[in-house]
Amino acid sequence: MGGIRPALIGVTAAVALTGCAATDDPGEARPAPSTSAAKPSADSSDKADPKRKNEVSRGGGARYDVPDAVILEQLRRAAERIAQNYTAPPTPTPVDVDPGTNRALGYHLLLDFGFDEKQWPYLDALWHRESGWNHLAENPSSGAYGIPQSLPGTKMAVVGDDWRTNPETQIRWGLAYIAARYGTPEGAWAHSQKTGWY
Repeated sequence: MGGIRPALIGVTAAVALTGCAATDDPGEARPAPSTSAAKPSADSSDKADPKRKNEVSRGGGARYDVPDAVILEQLRRAAERIAQNYTAPPTPTPVDVDPGTNRALGYHLLLDFGFDEKQWPYLDALWHRESGWNHLAENPSSGAYGIPQSLPGTKMAVVGDDWRTNPETQIRWGLAYIAARYGTPEGAWAHSQKTGWY
């Protein structure tokens, strides 16, 4: 987990180099999160179904176009929060999440990003349904890819060139996408429940 903080702080430099300006109107790209969504009940297994291998047959995925500048701004804000709380003690992983898995990484990145731990069940359910937390999951019909099922997968390149194989890159992009589009994982989960995608 030691590489997470430097990686996100490096995003701040990338934002500065690309000239992305901070937006003072978060409502512009982020609708209010839903508060009426039922709590998700996701299977706590982190193992991908061997019958599916790396394919996801459902029509879900992160479909909205969120400008790269907005994604980078979300990551810049997260890096600032991390830098301010750098001395905070590490948060233990929930007992139902195996350490060293993509889910465990997702839980810690969720907290580092600034979301409350109450958002974890929504993110866990969303990405369990989208990809089973498999960073190699690919939807053969839509081309959605990775843990967040970015549609297309190349959108995640704004965070890192290793987007195809690095679960951390995928999760960081997915959290920024959710923050920019829905405000919280709860909001993304509520939309996914209604439409089958987010």
